[in-house]
Amino acid sequence: MLATLVGATGCPVPQDPNTRVPERMERDPVSGRGYWLFVPDTYDASRAAPLIVTCHGSPPFDVANHHIREWKKIAEDNGCIVLAPELGGTDGIVGNGPVGAMQENENGILSLISMVGYRYNIDMANILLTGFSGGGFPTYWVGLRNPDVFSVLALRSCDFCEYNLDGWFSADSAGRQAIKIYYGEFDPMPIKVQSQSGYAYLTNRSFNVAPEEIIPGIGHERRPEVAMDFFKANWRKPRPSQPTRATARPAPPAGGYAPANDTRSGAQ
Repeated sequence: MLATLVGATGCPVPQDPNTRVPERMERDPVSGRGYWLFVPDTYDASRAAPLIVTCHGSPPFDVANHHIREWKKIAEDNGCIVLAPELGGTDGIVGNGPVGAMQENENGILSLISMVGYRYNIDMANILLTGFSGGGFPTYWVGLRNPDVFSVLALRSCDFCEYNLDGWFSADSAGRQAIKIYYGEFDPMPIKVQSQSGYAYLTNRSFNVAPEEIIPGIGHERRPEVAMDFFKANWRKPRPSQPTRATARPAPPAGGYAPANDTRSGAQ
């Protein structure tokens, strides 16, 4: 517990916070929970934008605002929308991801995706669900239960609890998503052990899990760029949430989506 606490207090947000437009804090009219939303200035309603849903860990060490700040520059560079909801049951220090809180998180996250998909043209075929530290609890729980919603799961130095997860997802979920688990070389031992346990749990059940990755030279640190690279490597043919407003276009090239105002050769 002490090692995890030390790790949790040492997870600042070193990513570049300077984006051309700011993030926004809003409140879900259904649940009353807050969430952060970032929509890059390259957003164009005629093009479906991939969506990143990021799950925070143990408050007050890791909160939704940290996640919108760590992701927004990466999202701007890749033409993505980011959603960072306030969640319950993500205490990875003394908690274990209680089912009741995970059910509330699931309802809230799915409701927000529906709402954002109504307001913006998001790519329903390319939605990343990712978590850091205690955010692993909802990433596993909500992600595995909704393989038709989340195309990619990325577990970043995450907590894992088989006891509260097993039996809560369909057996036919396996193989329908691309999943990546990674952690730091010097992460606290509980994070290492739980990451390894999560990897073994999924591989033993035939999930499509990339080889486990240990990031050298770091501890309990944010590395969202690794998840972004994995997301781009697994992008699928776009499926817009607002097809009547979208123009037809081919599947993204191997290098991923180009922002709407990108002038590079071959940009869509």
